[in-house]
Amino acid sequence: MKIAISYPPIINQDGQKAMVSQNRNVQFFKKPTYLLPVVHGQAATWLRDLGYNVLWDDGNSQLKTYEQWYQDLLTWNPDVVVFESTTPVMNFYWRLIDQLKTDRPNCIVIMTGYHSMRKPEETLRMSATDIVLRSNHIDFVLRKLIPYIDEHSNWRSECPIEGLMIQRDENDFFDTGNFKQIEPLDLSPDIDRDLVQWKNYAYENGNYLQTPGTYATSVVRDCMFGKCTFCRYNGPDLTFSMRSVQKSLDEYQRLVEDYGAREIFDDSGVWYRGAEAREFAKGIIDRGLHKKDCYFGFNTRFGYLDEDTVALLAKANFRFVLIGLEASDEETLARLNKGYGVEDAERNLKIYTKHGLFPHLTIMVGYYWQTREQLKQTVNNVRKLMFKGLARTLQVTLCTPLDFTPYHQECIDNGVLLAKDYDDFDMSRLIVKTPIPHDEYYAAVRQMYGIAFHPQFIARQLSFLSPRSKTDWQFLFTYGTRAVRRVRQHVFNLTKHEGKPVSP
Repeated sequence: MKIAISYPPIINQDGQKAMVSQNRNVQFFKKPTYLLPVVHGQAATWLRDLGYNVLWDDGNSQLKTYEQWYQDLLTWNPDVVVFESTTPVMNFYWRLIDQLKTDRPNCIVIMTGYHSMRKPEETLRMSATDIVLRSNHIDFVLRKLIPYIDEHSNWRSECPIEGLMIQRDENDFFDTGNFKQIEPLDLSPDIDRDLVQWKNYAYENGNYLQTPGTYATSVVRDCMFGKCTFCRYNGPDLTFSMRSVQKSLDEYQRLVEDYGAREIFDDSGVWYRGAEAREFAKGIIDRGLHKKDCYFGFNTRFGYLDEDTVALLAKANFRFVLIGLEASDEETLARLNKGYGVEDAERNLKIYTKHGLFPHLTIMVGYYWQTREQLKQTVNNVRKLMFKGLARTLQVTLCTPLDFTPYHQECIDNGVLLAKDYDDFDMSRLIVKTPIPHDEYYAAVRQMYGIAFHPQFIARQLSFLSPRSKTDWQFLFTYGTRAVRRVRQHVFNLTKHEGKPVSP
């Protein structure tokens, strides 16, 4: 049985590629960032280990045109194709699937991803998709589903595997119920880096200070907090599960010693905390990995790591810490259910920078309630944090309602959602009614990204330099060369529709 796990090149009218992998906020980039789809990589490895012929088919990172990618897929003639869905590319996928089923009618098309798992009937009605996975545990479900299909010709009508919606015919869908994650996460294998052609993802990523870099097999599936209203890691269909520290350490050792990775980032919704975080840092030190010229990084939340833990992480050569600031007014943080306040953020950032870590802030603008004063508070606070050296880099996005999250549903219920066409959910414009003109939010995006070129910010970076601070010298020159290219691209993407109304 031949199985393709596929990411078609999706290119917009500006010649930009859609970054779909990892099921995050889809954006279109001229200069792409190729992100390894971690769970799909585990699924591909598991199926290969079961004896199936697996094609890792990421047309984006493989630098194929759409036409080349599609013809190569037809030539390979898979029995099963697995796609990953998210809102802004649903129309594209529905058209593609119908064409693929016309050209290869016996091919089974499986759709994964947060949009389809929350609206499975929609994808089955709008396209010739055969199966929608109603779970983000894609590896665990496919590990059961593919052998069942292989061994049972009547799989459409009698499949006992949870977490699926199967198309029996045009108007008859077989729902097998919610998937229950009861097996330990350690059962899912480490990603086979050769199978997924890891070096295709090792260089074009602005978060890496050193290359080749790579994403680790995530230690946490979903998020241990799981309450932020705007986030995909929120909902009754998600279950929190954790990988063992020792299994993850074994993978880090292989990535450093066998593959020569020089930066490893764990993109779990939220990384280890408490005892697990300390055990991991001690394991890195005990194995001598902190002396192998490789940096480590992760996502976390304000308040999740105390100073003793941060100090230990710094000793273990952790560098990059990505943290969601989101906004700088208490009302917005409360409405987003972030679980911390503005003062908590600054207090935590002081700990990170004291021990030499490099905090990266993520900020959003354009919440449907965000007033001029609230927006100003965010801009001013971000400027203060960056100028004081309490954060080293930042990322600003427009708050786009995602895949029927609580915030998305709130926008629908309150009648503030302006866009109906899924193509408009690509984060390139504001698509909600707001109390002030949209142009003011676009201006705020430019202001915050402009911090990278401000003399006060540059002076602060120079102040970090000392003969022993290798990472600070790298930061100055590496990020300095990237800043013009990356910042201009982000500003263009987030403001290119400025002054243009959303199509109803």
